[in-house]
Amino acid sequence: MKKIAVTGATSMIGIALIEECVKKNIEVLAIVRKKTKNINRLPVSKNIHILECDLEDLCNMQVNNKGYDVFYHLAWNGSAGTDREDFEMQYKNIEYTAKAIKTAKECGCKKIIGAGSQAEYGVVKETAKEEETNPHPFMMYGAAKLAAYQMGQVLAKQLEIPFIWPRIYSVYGVGENPGTLVNYVIDTLKKGDIPELSPCENMWNYIYITDCVRVLRLLGEKDVSEGIYHIASDDTRILKEYVEEIRDIVAPGSALHFGAKQSNPKRTFWLEPDTEKIKKIDRESEEVSFFQGITKKIQGGKWFVGEK
Repeated sequence: MKKIAVTGATSMIGIALIEECVKKNIEVLAIVRKKTKNINRLPVSKNIHILECDLEDLCNMQVNNKGYDVFYHLAWNGSAGTDREDFEMQYKNIEYTAKAIKTAKECGCKKIIGAGSQAEYGVVKETAKEEETNPHPFMMYGAAKLAAYQMGQVLAKQLEIPFIWPRIYSVYGVGENPGTLVNYVIDTLKKGDIPELSPCENMWNYIYITDCVRVLRLLGEKDVSEGIYHIASDDTRILKEYVEEIRDIVAPGSALHFGAKQSNPKRTFWLEPDTEKIKKIDRESEEVSFFQGITKKIQGGKWFVGEK
């Protein structure tokens, strides 16, 4: 893999993936929205080329040199907050995925890699989720991700381009959304306040950002078959234990108010992913432990060093 194209280049995962690839001397076309204010988030490197192109215009994307090996479609509108239930916004994302597949084919890419989500499964408690587990999404976001994969898979077969769909679990680390549980607990404890939480009795899985993008890179580099791949860590446990570990790192002995917020069991994720499939591909590095990841995060460490 020598050259890749990436939509969603200024997102947390997009930035980290680009840095991961630049370290491996891979040339990157970073596709960003026109007039985006986030372009300064991109690292600086002679191997990074920026193309301004809105998602609506992907099919008309002008690329001077078509010799790209892999197309990563990471862009997705409405991935957080109330936008996750916005039908029109989520529906358009399905169309954008189709445009990305067509563009990947036009650019001569050998494969296209999307960005699925554990939200596609909904609530499944009986067994650890394997890639073949029947999905039952309960929010528009998860339903749209599932539809994007299913329709994209059919379109990719028609166009004869392999379509890989990593289902990404809870990624944390430097650069994550301010509204995440990890950030909320850290910030609240740093202020000397008590975090008000749900019971946190559901199973969960966190994966550090550098582990996530390493797997994404490997899916592009390796000769892997099309289909679904879980991107998750081997550290699956009750969410409450994760929160307590954050507390022990940030403010040992501080109080935590579990049960202060109500949770609906029919709309509460139960994350217990099977990772055997991805282990056959990712044999390069040891995972960043949750302790290491949180420690690095609160110290303000970056996960990359870009060329200046």
